[in-house]
Amino acid sequence: MNRIIRKTIAGMVAGCGIAFSSCNVLELDPTGWYGEDVTYASVENLDLYVKGLYDVLYSCSDISSSIIMDDGMSDLIKYSWYTSNGQVNRAFYEPTYVTVNSNFRNRWDNLYQHIRKLNEYFYDLSNGYGSSLDQDQLKIRTAEVRFLRAFCYQELIIRYGGVPLRISEDHVDGPEDRALARSSEEDCWDFVIGEYDRAAQDLPQTWAASETGRITKGAAYGMMARASLYAGRWQDAIDACDLVFGLDQYSLLPGTSYSSYYQIFTSVNNSELILPVYFQQSTGSANGKQHNFNTWFCPPDDNVVLGVPNAAVGAAATPSDEYASTFDIMVDGEWQDFSWDNLESYGNRPFDNREPRFYASILYDGANWLGRNLDLSADGDSYMDFATSGQDAVHKTTTGYIFRKFMSDSRSINFTNILSGQYWIEMRLAEIYLIRSEANARLGQFGPAYDDLNEIRTRVGLPEASQTGDWDSYLQDLSKERICELGLEGHRWYDLVRWGIAQEVLDGSRLHGIRITRNNDGTSNYERVECDTQDRLFPERMNIFPIPYTEIRNNSLCVQNEQWL
Repeated sequence: MNRIIRKTIAGMVAGCGIAFSSCNVLELDPTGWYGEDVTYASVENLDLYVKGLYDVLYSCSDISSSIIMDDGMSDLIKYSWYTSNGQVNRAFYEPTYVTVNSNFRNRWDNLYQHIRKLNEYFYDLSNGYGSSLDQDQLKIRTAEVRFLRAFCYQELIIRYGGVPLRISEDHVDGPEDRALARSSEEDCWDFVIGEYDRAAQDLPQTWAASETGRITKGAAYGMMARASLYAGRWQDAIDACDLVFGLDQYSLLPGTSYSSYYQIFTSVNNSELILPVYFQQSTGSANGKQHNFNTWFCPPDDNVVLGVPNAAVGAAATPSDEYASTFDIMVDGEWQDFSWDNLESYGNRPFDNREPRFYASILYDGANWLGRNLDLSADGDSYMDFATSGQDAVHKTTTGYIFRKFMSDSRSINFTNILSGQYWIEMRLAEIYLIRSEANARLGQFGPAYDDLNEIRTRVGLPEASQTGDWDSYLQDLSKERICELGLEGHRWYDLVRWGIAQEVLDGSRLHGIRITRNNDGTSNYERVECDTQDRLFPERMNIFPIPYTEIRNNSLCVQNEQWL
């Protein structure tokens, strides 16, 4: 096989994306291209290659350069535009917008391209490359690649169902291998879960500080738990969660205040992180592994505050009030569900005394950001009522809220060559508690289910939820905690589909925002308004992605999902 691997000094540092304090770069011509002989000449060389394969984690993160977030297809996020970059609104409004020929969320080609690159690694090993290296070290790198390939297939399965498994380790598919039938979803999950298990056997529990961000044994067990949950293998999910806890390596951070809770998202390598995806801090280098999250979603006029004129930034999508109002409020020393009907009992101050996760997730009218108190009222310049015309790429909130979670408050961002280096979290310990809770509830074991659910609640100072004894009641409690804890982290749409309630929640619905106006005495009026101009459409076929037409055309054995026939 004649595969060449680019090994540039700048390119490989950016390509690995791991949070290094230093990076031992090959002392080679920085513009050279090198093949297998150089790649497998040393563990150090191999590391540069393997770290480049981590790019799949970046391409699958919602914090990356794409404007489309997975939670955007749920009830948590409202997109501000209809014509320019308005795919989400159009998908909900236009019944034929998503087709087998055109799906703006399609990940098929991208993920199979990653799979091919990962398969090339196994092909190299089958041809003797790496045989001269320390075999224990080679096993670790192989386990990393095995994990990444399983992750690719997991991302395919949760979107498309059963897929063709191109998993040979001594052959890389070429044009003559196009025809391959889809494996059953059950067989696909067998492969994914088995690969995570195999990877876990050889992965280290920890890495040296200079290698922070590389895949660990805990990440493999954690992904086994997530995959088992999605596969409906409840006891397997519980067992995998127990393996994570059994490592005695992770712990929930204190969270009874905003500042303590927000350390989850700002403290590199903190004890709650199981699989972080580290971007590089903004340096201005063209090779920096950065992302555009701030560019798309920051408060309007951040560019002015940062001294960057003529930059159109922010508010491409904003939190819905369905999301914001899920967070509890304290009244007279007691936590209670938030409701706009009780505004008077809150002293007309709906954004005071909310639980810590509210402040970590959402910027609201009056919130302090980059040294200013945000004015998100209809009287200011940052709010607009949603419309399907006349506001193409206007950077204003249509809900009265702005994202806080994953937003960098760095003052060095200039939205061009200096972007955000805020890290993405693919998995953290809170999710493991919630996975084990749900799996126990599925088995009718509501005592342990609520034990784990209440670990999440009491961490942020909320009282324990009262135990129920049936799935439907429990699901209301679980849904609330997964929204408040994991909102904007890419889980909500898949939760709704997995629970079989996507139609109930999304079809025929309209999202809401808060329209704020000022009184002469400085007080504010709050009006809960619809920020959809028509009912949203979410037919049953939207629970699964269509297999792309190009795959059906090129792969004679691949059949379409029946919902899309």
